[in-house]
Amino acid sequence: MPNRESSENTNLIVYRASAGSGKTHRLTGEYLRLLFSSPYAYRHILAVTFTNKATDEMKSRIVDELANLASGKPSDYIPKLISSRFDSEEKIREEARIILQRILHDYSAFSVSTIDRFFQQTMRAFTRELGLGGGYNVELDTEKVLNEAIDSMLYDLEKTGNKQLLEWLIRFSEEKIESGETWNIRNDIRTLSNEIFKESYKAFSDKVQQDIANKQLLDDYKQMLRAYIRQFEATSQQIGEKALNVMERYGLLPDDFKGGTRSPFFSFLRWAKGEVKEPTATFCKLAGDVSVWYLAKDTDEKKQKIESAFSGGLNECVCDIIEHYQNSRNYQTAVEINRYYFTLGILGDVDKKIREYAAENNIMLISDTTELLNKIISGTDTPFIYEKVGTHIDNYMIDEFQDTSNMQWINFSPLLKDSLAAGRTNLIVGDVKQSIYRWRNSDWKLLDEQLDIDFRTEGITHRSLNTNWRSLPNVVNFNNAVFTRGAKLVQEEYNNALPEGVADERLLPFRTKIEKAYKDSFQEIPAKGKQTDGHVSIRFLDKEDATDWQAESLNALPGVIESLQDKGYRLRDIAILVRTKKEGTEVANVLLEHKEKSANTKYRYDIISDEALLLNASKSVKLIVSLFRYLQNPTDESLHALAVYEYYKLEKRLSPESALNFYFSASQDFPDEVKVKLERIQELSLYEMAEEIFDLFGEAMEQNESVYIQSFLDTVLDFTVRNTPDLESFLKWWDEAGVRKTVFTPDGQDAIRIMTIHKSKGLGFDVVLLPFCNWELDHKMPNILWCRPHQEPFNRLHLVPVKYSKNLRNTIFEYEYYDERLHAFVDNLNILYVAFTRAKKELIAFSPRPKDDGRITDISSLLWQCVNNPTVTENNGKPVIRLEENIDGESGVFEIGGDHNPAVTAEEDTAGHEIPMGALKSTSFDNRLKLKLKNKYFFSDFGQRDYGNMMHDILSRIKTIHDLENVIDSYCAEGLITTDEKRKVYAQLTDYLSAPMVADWYSGQYKVLNEVQILQTEGPFVRPDRVMLKDGEVVVVDYKFGQHESPRYVKQVEYYKDRIQQMGYTRLRGYIWYVHLQKVVEV
Repeated sequence: MPNRESSENTNLIVYRASAGSGKTHRLTGEYLRLLFSSPYAYRHILAVTFTNKATDEMKSRIVDELANLASGKPSDYIPKLISSRFDSEEKIREEARIILQRILHDYSAFSVSTIDRFFQQTMRAFTRELGLGGGYNVELDTEKVLNEAIDSMLYDLEKTGNKQLLEWLIRFSEEKIESGETWNIRNDIRTLSNEIFKESYKAFSDKVQQDIANKQLLDDYKQMLRAYIRQFEATSQQIGEKALNVMERYGLLPDDFKGGTRSPFFSFLRWAKGEVKEPTATFCKLAGDVSVWYLAKDTDEKKQKIESAFSGGLNECVCDIIEHYQNSRNYQTAVEINRYYFTLGILGDVDKKIREYAAENNIMLISDTTELLNKIISGTDTPFIYEKVGTHIDNYMIDEFQDTSNMQWINFSPLLKDSLAAGRTNLIVGDVKQSIYRWRNSDWKLLDEQLDIDFRTEGITHRSLNTNWRSLPNVVNFNNAVFTRGAKLVQEEYNNALPEGVADERLLPFRTKIEKAYKDSFQEIPAKGKQTDGHVSIRFLDKEDATDWQAESLNALPGVIESLQDKGYRLRDIAILVRTKKEGTEVANVLLEHKEKSANTKYRYDIISDEALLLNASKSVKLIVSLFRYLQNPTDESLHALAVYEYYKLEKRLSPESALNFYFSASQDFPDEVKVKLERIQELSLYEMAEEIFDLFGEAMEQNESVYIQSFLDTVLDFTVRNTPDLESFLKWWDEAGVRKTVFTPDGQDAIRIMTIHKSKGLGFDVVLLPFCNWELDHKMPNILWCRPHQEPFNRLHLVPVKYSKNLRNTIFEYEYYDERLHAFVDNLNILYVAFTRAKKELIAFSPRPKDDGRITDISSLLWQCVNNPTVTENNGKPVIRLEENIDGESGVFEIGGDHNPAVTAEEDTAGHEIPMGALKSTSFDNRLKLKLKNKYFFSDFGQRDYGNMMHDILSRIKTIHDLENVIDSYCAEGLITTDEKRKVYAQLTDYLSAPMVADWYSGQYKVLNEVQILQTEGPFVRPDRVMLKDGEVVVVDYKFGQHESPRYVKQVEYYKDRIQQMGYTRLRGYIWYVHLQKVVEV
């Protein structure tokens, strides 16, 4: 076990900062101390955090504090900055002015960064080593790349040589069906493929690719697994059949033995049928002791038969089957590897396709940064890294260290070692209890033990921040008691599952790991205010069904919010924390419905949330999406019906049932004026289509949905920038990812915040509500473990996926199972810690009353035990309050503290004022005023190209000669041309459009498609200027405003004709119209 002795002489300082202990204040002070150590110190300090928001907060805090010092405002840091360089407050303030000015003029060198951004900057120096092009892009959207990879893999199934992948996919589907889950191969693969981004896979991904490429190895390994399984099961069946034969020989049946119809000898029947089931403890007692085979009251004849069978081979069968299952470790291992063996191949193929996509598009996934840098740094010395990066950092400060991943630490630790070797000060801050991002590969064991191992030579100064400056005393005392007792109770529950007499010594430290992680959970209370301030309420709801207590909790929420408003709390003081976005959506829906019903009361129920307000929950968004589907496939009757239904539901403010009745009884189509406009909308670009739909139906759309509509329009615009901007692509993306998009809501509004517990980390709220305070301590969802099989013959593969379950206990992966179980317990206890420690003044939680069986399997049973049983009364010699004195066993309500009336300062009160935005307005693109950003010299001698562009644009907007006047008027209204120029353009184009063949094109007898893209499976999109259709014939026209003809133009029109012919059109004509030359050339 690492030595935790601290030495104040070491340059590596590790702060263990519990929630609300002033960590940011301390970090700012340490940064300022380093900042004042030399004139340009900011250039050589790297402060690392884990989110952009935390980065911005730290930068602002440092700059604000420098500004305070520079402007003469009071500062707590002045005494700590007094040094040999600055021996007076005046000198410190003067230096602060100089430092602040230098930072603001050299801001790019002010290095406060996320760890990912720092690694990205480092990566830029290693493009050649990585085989990346100099202009590579970092891809943040891993889901997009994953979808592309899966599509490519499924497309390749038809190719020869993919037989094994097909077998794996079939086995994958069978596994889903056998487990009773819904089956959607593409979605299931996408969910499974998230395993690729786990570090436990990434660490060996190259080796896995080698294994998968070796088809013979995979076949041999699979045959080996099946041979182990078949041999074991055959032996089990043979012993069962042999035992039944012995019984038959002596005229016995299984129910003749002690136990009758429940006799353990029935197990032989099951084994003989091929079932695999470990002998029970009762069965094992049969070995060698015939006296437990029969009853004392049995007849002598029956006893004689049983004793004869005992000595005639049946006892031998009993002993053989017990021994057989005692030696089942390899069999169980083979079964567990074989169970998820197919995922190895599927994920290997997806991983391969991701690599191919990245290489083809010269991109690097943000998720690959750490892994790739890890490969480069491995085996190199740190100065080489500095030399390549081109910077030199003297001091490192790492915040939220418990969120660091193992690979990140491997990359970072050499830098710290180099700094320490130079005698520089480095700082690490973290808290094991707040490690809740393991799904992002974070590893709290780095802070818990690895730091001490890695820096045993250099030594570490350990310091604890154990005073809670955030919460009121009752909240702090409650949390002290809950997490002191809770850690002990969870540890005991974990230990109860550990096998007695553990053979694997690596499991021994697990017996104290959880309590050790929480040994510093006790927090001191600052000597300020009343020591009885603060309010905690836990309501244990007595309901049988899991959904009953949740429904009761939701029903109680509006009343709780009203009572909080009666106390004087503003809505912005209240946060509702949930485990999942789905729970957040449920809470949001309840409050929004209650808001509608209670419009005339004095209470408010406004909410903001970046996670709970799903775009797809909006009626207006549903209408726009349903219209998108209809416009993409207007011949589909079901899509037409859905769009009409959504239209009437919104336009007439009808409930779903009423809208359906109206659809069937009144009208099954859009009004005529709507149909006409939809036909025009169909020809627009994706974003224009969304805007025009909103413009068309804007009055019907509810004003309180403006934020949904604006967010949806932003989402569409973002999609068009990043992807192919067509309806089909958007709808595919929407079904896969868009439906999970949420409304962006800015901070600062006076509204209740709904957020996940994970999102709330680092924040504090006056009142915290937890409506669903219950989740499992162990994994609830299926989980895959990536394990290295060290024992023969299973170590022929470098890495195998196994399903996390109790079945792993009797396999070579026993350690991995208990390690994962330990992490699951700590994860879920930590989530409770983070949730409870967000509360400043009041904590209110709802939880189901657990079964009274003494077991702790979830958070409700843990809380119930904590508040009812005084098993722990102190933490490191410090007393914790007796929670059991505050629980009403009959009502199930736990309560500490009375009503707390918040005092709102004038500054706080005005901070919440905002200017409400009116209803969202949309204007047709044709009617929008456009700024003239430059003088286009349309009619000058050197503006011919711009003049041609304008004329080309005008032609692209008209279908018949009758459209010309309106289009030119709009050009004039936009400020692009003057009134005099308008007359000139109109006269010129009227003359051009009156030419014999051209006049026919603009006569109105054709269906016209202006500048419509021709989609291709390969190559760039092509867009002819004008395509006209009539009676099965297609006419393609390209305009040219130059003074010269060119063979290149001919080839261009020939290419258009070829593309259109591939679409099935056989009657084709193509023309180049040289407008200024007044010449039409047929191609």
